[in-house]
Amino acid sequence: MKVCLVKGDARKIKEELDRRGRAIVVEKGKGGEEGVVFGESSVSFSVSPMNLRDVLEVLADLGYDYALLSGFMREEVSNLGIFIPEIESAEEAEKAEDCETLKSILRKLKESTGSEFCGAMGVFIGFVRKISEGKEVVRLEYEKYEDIFDRVRKEIEEEIMRYEGVRGVRIYHRVGTLMPGEDIVYVVVMAEHRKHLWEPLHRAVELFKARLPVWKKEVYVDGEVWAHDRDLKEGS
Repeated sequence: MKVCLVKGDARKIKEELDRRGRAIVVEKGKGGEEGVVFGESSVSFSVSPMNLRDVLEVLADLGYDYALLSGFMREEVSNLGIFIPEIESAEEAEKAEDCETLKSILRKLKESTGSEFCGAMGVFIGFVRKISEGKEVVRLEYEKYEDIFDRVRKEIEEEIMRYEGVRGVRIYHRVGTLMPGEDIVYVVVMAEHRKHLWEPLHRAVELFKARLPVWKKEVYVDGEVWAHDRDLKEGS
């Protein structure tokens, strides 16, 4: 699901995007009010910035293709795990990054070409640990090299697709600030049979750790460290 911060008439852009897929407007709640508005042919959310990430994940699970954020400030959408562009037209929405959940990734793979031959999926989930190297983690901060991130991710996915019996691969990595217990990365491999699954799934995890241009800062109660190189050495 592509998420955009709208400058201008969000309803008009939604009408245009509805011709391409399922679009929804998510408005910032006024005066602390939150709610869901159901129309004859549409649904809209009114939420606080604090709950925005949860709402977007629900919408991704429900199969929406576009979420248009209206009334939010740039700083209020800066820590959602993806970069959210400001747009003025439906065409600009196509350039936005995807907001995915594990459920939305599984659904898209099951709907993809070749899934009719498959009966197995393998999933790796990386999430934020509370204790690292004996220290209490306050948060993790992830940064990615935008210019090459998507290209490297696709190269890894294409390499895994060459394994016998593999019909689908998806690697999804969140960025920004993540708290203990929150998911960081999903690696999903879809295969014809379970015997085709385990080796490519393991290989995909090792490749994303080694190649994906993402850097991690661990912030502790009593300090911080850039942890990417340490994790590669320890296999964590």
